[in-house]
Amino acid sequence: MRLAITGLGMLSTLGEDVISACAALRCGMARPAPLRFEVYSEDDEEGVERVVGHPLQGITNGFEGLGLYTLMAAHALNDLVCYAGLDRRDKGFWASTALFSCLSRPRMEDLGATFEELLEERLVASVLAETQLPAVAGRGRRFMSGHASVLEAIHEARQELQSGRVRRVIVLAVDSLVGDDDVMWLAQRGMLKTTQRPVGMMPGQAAVALLLEGESEARRRGARVEAFIEAVHVGREPDSRERQQPGTGQALAGVLARSLEGRPGIADAYGDLNGQETRAREWGNALVRLSGTHDLPVAPRCPATSLGDTGSASGAIAIAAATRSLLRGYARGTEVLVWSSSDSGEVASALVVQNGSPGHKGRRGA
Repeated sequence: MRLAITGLGMLSTLGEDVISACAALRCGMARPAPLRFEVYSEDDEEGVERVVGHPLQGITNGFEGLGLYTLMAAHALNDLVCYAGLDRRDKGFWASTALFSCLSRPRMEDLGATFEELLEERLVASVLAETQLPAVAGRGRRFMSGHASVLEAIHEARQELQSGRVRRVIVLAVDSLVGDDDVMWLAQRGMLKTTQRPVGMMPGQAAVALLLEGESEARRRGARVEAFIEAVHVGREPDSRERQQPGTGQALAGVLARSLEGRPGIADAYGDLNGQETRAREWGNALVRLSGTHDLPVAPRCPATSLGDTGSASGAIAIAAATRSLLRGYARGTEVLVWSSSDSGEVASALVVQNGSPGHKGRRGA
């Protein structure tokens, strides 16, 4: 079964909806801003400098914790409802729709377990209440592996849809790396980009919603199919960045090879590079391992260049951007490779494939 993408929604620093955000990504826009967190700097007279990241401005001011995640996720879900033209009052539709939430494990060491439990118990209910949507099917599923969580969720969604237990799945990804505790956690591990460390990542925050269903179900209800997702594969690197052991690229090369089976090359790709040397090395190692059998773009498109590192939302951003590129005609071909790599070792890849139906027209916009 290939999965049909029938709805998209996004909240990011480049736009409060998926159309404007993807248009801004296409033209390379970025809106970095200083965060409250300061690090030591030998170049500054006062000995400190503000860390620069990609925080949302205005919408999330004053919110943190569960309230922040609820607000961001609800905004992305509302955008999906508008984008796909869904009926909020159709209880039958929502009762046959599962919601898979994609998150990162809390980075706060003292309260991390408590916050994770709070997200598990209340996030989905809080988001549905904020969006004034009816109850969805069951308790849904939760994926906590960070960057690779979206593709892992899509892999599980395919099995859930094949079983017939639900008719469609909403993959809802939300993450924020710009809070003081998060930035401190990143700084302590030498992961931040600063004037003293030019090789590193810039914290970001975003939320994305994807509506997925089987092709036959999408045709049955007359949904507008934006694109298809095929060849989703997941794996795990034995050595992870989380353990201070840079990945060899073996597992990443493995999932990429399975996604590209029967395809000697692909012209367009969205990658999970964020400025960290270890991620670039993993991608480079994977390219070397595949060089004898596959021709891949050496420099994939990297949303983190414009949005910073968006954690668990990064995979969904890549899928949304790839989908919009196919709809608007600026993708290099009819298939786009998407791959993700978590610091804890999980890796995943998939293909976003153009809907080639005669007369198909996606949602207009840039």
